[in-house]
Amino acid sequence: MFSTVLAHGVGGRSDLPVPEWQAAWGAAVALVLSFAALGLLWHHPRLRSMSAGLRVGSSAEGAVRFLVGVFRAVVLVVFLVVLAAGLVGADDAVSNASPVSVYVIFWVGVPVASVLLGPVWRAVSPWEALGRLVSGSSGREAPGWLTSGWAALVPVSIFHWLELAYHDGASPRVIGWFGLAYTVGLMLMSRRWGWEEVRRAEGFGVLFDALASLSPVRWDGSGRLYVRPPFVGVAETAPSSSLLAVLLAALGGTAFDGFSRTRVWGDLMAGRANWEATVVSTVGLVWVVALVGLAYHLACRSGGRITGDPGFATRFGTSLIPILVGYDLAHYFSLLLLEGQAFVAQASDPLGRGWDLFGTVDNAVNWTLISTAAVGWVQLGSIVVGHLVAVVVAHDRAVEEWRPAVALRSQYPMLGVMIAYTVFALVLIAG
Repeated sequence: MFSTVLAHGVGGRSDLPVPEWQAAWGAAVALVLSFAALGLLWHHPRLRSMSAGLRVGSSAEGAVRFLVGVFRAVVLVVFLVVLAAGLVGADDAVSNASPVSVYVIFWVGVPVASVLLGPVWRAVSPWEALGRLVSGSSGREAPGWLTSGWAALVPVSIFHWLELAYHDGASPRVIGWFGLAYTVGLMLMSRRWGWEEVRRAEGFGVLFDALASLSPVRWDGSGRLYVRPPFVGVAETAPSSSLLAVLLAALGGTAFDGFSRTRVWGDLMAGRANWEATVVSTVGLVWVVALVGLAYHLACRSGGRITGDPGFATRFGTSLIPILVGYDLAHYFSLLLLEGQAFVAQASDPLGRGWDLFGTVDNAVNWTLISTAAVGWVQLGSIVVGHLVAVVVAHDRAVEEWRPAVALRSQYPMLGVMIAYTVFALVLIAG
């Protein structure tokens, strides 16, 4: 049987293909040069006009609709099996399928699929299917905490806490009860207020839809399919304070995941276990998320003073989307490719009962599938490219709102925080 490292796909110091100081300086220089080029050459908004894309043929759309229907049914079955595995399967993080299914396939694989293929989670989500099925039509007015979108922050934050801080977060029972409670809560709300309102509280869907704005594939509400240049869809993503909070929470959680791999954190956690470890990790998680959020808001406060815009932070929140994708790829790329292989074996015995339903239970993880050097280049490239795209997105949004001179000045603080995020990410990867 295989062994599974449930968290997290961050390599050690040797993963970076160049010394960390060279990587940090090179990334900072690339951001500054890109910013200067944008200031000289990019005086009018361009991304929104490109985001509509070109429609593909109707035959391709029909094939996609068929595949979506098939995958929706498959994902619903997998969801129910994983939920059952968590609740009644073997309470063992290695043999039970729920930890790998949730922390690798769902939490890492779905974002990657969203960036590549568009809003796939909304198309195949079991919560979407079940929510529509039980959706009430009583006409009750939904409460403000639901319609505001802030409820989406709750499941994402709890999930991060379970994954990164709770001492028994990999336990199938913990995963199963969390999944059941979340599902029942969504269904009860959907029955009372209707799924169209409750969808705003489905935090994972909100997050994955935001990531899908980077995709070169766009689906409209009528099932029509379009192709477009990558990342231009961010220009059409409606900014909101609740979405900004979800993005900052996700970004801060990923940053803490990297920080928890460092020697500093390892020394701090030495000898701590169980609830003591949970308390210390919770404080660390909150501290890193707060630090990431504070850096962003300080930069936006300066930008707001330059432009006189009190909503500056919310307006530019979508520029965090490519940064988050870059962080996620850097931290979890190897996790998905390597530990994700365990899902194939566990599919034959999801409850850990000694079954071999599909003849794959003895499939071993190929730890040589990708080299350490390749992982390092992916880590470095994803962080740098993510921040470069963020600079472009923020600049395009700025020239959409203000004349070029003001727009450029407003982005000086944003450039500073993006350089800080880049250096911080590279330092965390270096360990």
